[in-house]
Amino acid sequence: MIQSIRRLLLISLPLLAACSATQVPSDPQSIADEVPAPQSAPAIEAIEPVEIEYGNFSREQLELALLSEFRGLRGDMPGAADGYYRLAMDTLDPGILRRAVEYASALGNARAMTTLAEQWLSLEPDTLDPHLILGFQYLEQGQFIRALPHYETVLELGGQVDFTALSARTFNLENRQRDVIIERLTGVLENHPGESSVYYALAQMHDQNGATELARQWLTRAREQFGDNPRTILIDAQIYQNAGEAGLAEALLIEGVEQYPEHRLMRYSLAQLLVQNEKLAEASVQFTELLRREPQDLETLYSLALINLELEQFTMAEAQLRDLLRAGHRRDEANYYLGYLLEQRGETEQALFHYQQIQQRSNAFLTAQRQIMRLFVELEQFEAASEWVTQQSADSGNLAPMFPALQVEALVNAGYEQQAAEALNKALNRYPDDVDLLFARVLLNERADQHSQVEEDLRRIIAINPEDARALNHLGYSLTVQTDRYQEALALIERAIDISPDDPAIIDSLGWVQYKLGYLEDALYNLQRAYAAFPDPEVAAHLGEVLWTMGQQAEALFIWQQGLETDPQSEHVLDAMQRLTGTEQSE
Repeated sequence: MIQSIRRLLLISLPLLAACSATQVPSDPQSIADEVPAPQSAPAIEAIEPVEIEYGNFSREQLELALLSEFRGLRGDMPGAADGYYRLAMDTLDPGILRRAVEYASALGNARAMTTLAEQWLSLEPDTLDPHLILGFQYLEQGQFIRALPHYETVLELGGQVDFTALSARTFNLENRQRDVIIERLTGVLENHPGESSVYYALAQMHDQNGATELARQWLTRAREQFGDNPRTILIDAQIYQNAGEAGLAEALLIEGVEQYPEHRLMRYSLAQLLVQNEKLAEASVQFTELLRREPQDLETLYSLALINLELEQFTMAEAQLRDLLRAGHRRDEANYYLGYLLEQRGETEQALFHYQQIQQRSNAFLTAQRQIMRLFVELEQFEAASEWVTQQSADSGNLAPMFPALQVEALVNAGYEQQAAEALNKALNRYPDDVDLLFARVLLNERADQHSQVEEDLRRIIAINPEDARALNHLGYSLTVQTDRYQEALALIERAIDISPDDPAIIDSLGWVQYKLGYLEDALYNLQRAYAAFPDPEVAAHLGEVLWTMGQQAEALFIWQQGLETDPQSEHVLDAMQRLTGTEQSE
């Protein structure tokens, strides 16, 4: 749980920069992928409405314009956007196109914005706004080369562009792809040598290429021409961090916070790096200061709650999580971590309540359902568990069989195998062809040595899906260890390995049935492959037995010893050693 909290912090912290930057950083490992952009950077909402001339409109077009405007005034944004889009494509009027873009932007309809801007540009090629719109949309789509000509035109028309919006989106490209963009950006700089953000973007992209020295050279050129500022500090820290010098990056950001105490992104970046460096108490200080300066920043409150939870400052974390619930922010996450926190305090019923509040759309939903089932079983509230399963299954469509499967898992883990069998049979009466439930019953029946039922359910799974390698392998291995039907087992396992040729569990099964059939060389080859890929004690037991049978006793003892080092109580290894050597320990 604690490690998952830290991962959440590392993922969520860059998103916090959105509170003080124009764009949102996309790379969890980056300190300064995004920095505040000038207000004239591609901000669609900055388009000023213009007066529209309706004189050349037909009556139908005029009515649609008035109806669309009326819908907008009433708050029916989708209706207004649809009306203006149709009117814009029908009239190709620049004023209507501009208005349609405003509504498409408000709804975040990227496709409509792109189409409208292209039409607008065909009518007014020297207008700034459609170039800004298209440049931004192409950036969002990852079409960086298509974005650049529009941004160059914006510069030529006297506008401003923040090119770090480009470099913030190139971190996951291959170097050769990034090199093409670097070459084009260098050309932009030749025509516009005073564009500071081009220097910053080139520094960042060379850093993304792993070319640390080139990155530093571009940053130095930027400093020489434009002086030191928060942006150069952030990028410098990013370069240090990516070069593996987290301590220097941290020291630089500490100095940056002292020099620019009001710069919110600087403090966020320091807080993020402190989390990455596992200095959570120091990170907490920075987040507390951020929250003091901006008490309504709920994302900062969420991050601070997670840090306090990991620091086991449960009282403070609980208060912050409850504040998030009252504010309606991150309800599912707040309920999940409140459930976890209350469990740590032994307040099981309250923990159960908070887990039950988590909505199905949440990433925490599945984990919460597992916790709910576990707590019901721990409290021995078996009827309540069944009622919860029925309630959740009712409106869950294809997910419905998941709930009884989680119930069975919790019962088996707690040792209530009879109750698990009853729950499974009840669920399979309702979902007779659900392979996960069938496989759960296979595993339960194996524990009870009900091998005929195991075979029946596995054959049923294979009938439902003849390409289920897991079921084919499981049935083949079961026949190998429980019967002498080795040829039948071999055929099943060979079908499984045709489907999943690199699965070490299937390769182990193949080697073991080959050993049972007396194909010792084939068995040795496949068991060595399986053990190399998956050095599990059971595979070690099989490989050791084949080696022993082939007269390679020293090698067998060595493999068995390795298996016992992994699991000193391995029944498979100890059984093989007892049968073949008469002892349970190697010399």
